[in-house]
Amino acid sequence: MNQQAPLTANAAIASLTQRQKAAIIVKLLVGGGVSLDELDLDADAIWKITNAMTGLGVVDKDIVDSVTAEFILEMERMGLVFERDVDGSLKAMEDKIPAETLSKIKARQSGSEEASAWSYLAKTEPDVLAKRVSAENPRIAAVILSKLSPAKSAEIVGHLSPETAEAIFGAISKSSAVKPEIVSRIGIALADSLQDKGGAGAFEDSAAERIGAILNMSASQLRDEILSSFEKKDPEAASQIRRLMFTFEDIPSRITGRDVSKILRGVDDETLVMALSGAATSAPAVKEFIMSNISSRLAEQIEESIEERGAVKPKDADAAMTQVVIAIKELEKSGEITLIEPEEEDA
Repeated sequence: MNQQAPLTANAAIASLTQRQKAAIIVKLLVGGGVSLDELDLDADAIWKITNAMTGLGVVDKDIVDSVTAEFILEMERMGLVFERDVDGSLKAMEDKIPAETLSKIKARQSGSEEASAWSYLAKTEPDVLAKRVSAENPRIAAVILSKLSPAKSAEIVGHLSPETAEAIFGAISKSSAVKPEIVSRIGIALADSLQDKGGAGAFEDSAAERIGAILNMSASQLRDEILSSFEKKDPEAASQIRRLMFTFEDIPSRITGRDVSKILRGVDDETLVMALSGAATSAPAVKEFIMSNISSRLAEQIEESIEERGAVKPKDADAAMTQVVIAIKELEKSGEITLIEPEEEDA
């Protein structure tokens, strides 16, 4: 009687069902120390795979290797596997997302962030909201007034110009089909922007302080252009930014004479010579202040260096002045010097 020839590896693999192949892979993973919890299998999947395992018996090593290779190839073809819902996606990424950000995402998903945003807006002063509403597109303003209570909205309207109020009421009459998610986004964005101006946020400094710090380090022409633009669009913000800024021209009014020597020690000779050479034309009061608060010998040496250096391009002089400002701000930050506040000077 002829004995039946053993199945080849290819034939044996072809005879396996997908569930049996999955059982082989799961068996390998569990044997390697991976728990079923990590595989994220539900009870039904575990039951089916367990049943498939019982019918496999002994599986040849070549078959195991081939099934594993097939599994890896399928995974490579698949590329990426994403979770089917938001909860699953957040769970998969929670170790990679900062706790504060994760909390905000979960709050937004649950709807609590929207409720918190509109609650915050309901408690915000009407005149503050009126400024923001008047600056918004009438359609967005219409959503804001429609979402707030009629009493609150009436207070806001009382601070608006007749033209603005009329435009918003016109938009309200056409806003019946606004989607809930749009209302949610508007409320959250408005609350975030208002809280950023007055409350704790990602930045320690206020917006005016951040703008002022950047402009301090910018070229004078660019700085003047930006401030001029601010003054046209938002005079109050421009005034606040100017008060918080410190420029090369502010040195005589905001630096005490005894601190000049400390400042010069933080600036290299070439930079100082270029800055004072440019200041002779653009900011003579600054040059005079610095020279009058150092020794006569050092002042003579600087004057000689300026003469030897010759004419300095305005761009180079401006860059040198910026370096002097940076040195002063570093000294202030370290506590070695204290700038005179503009209010103190005015007083």
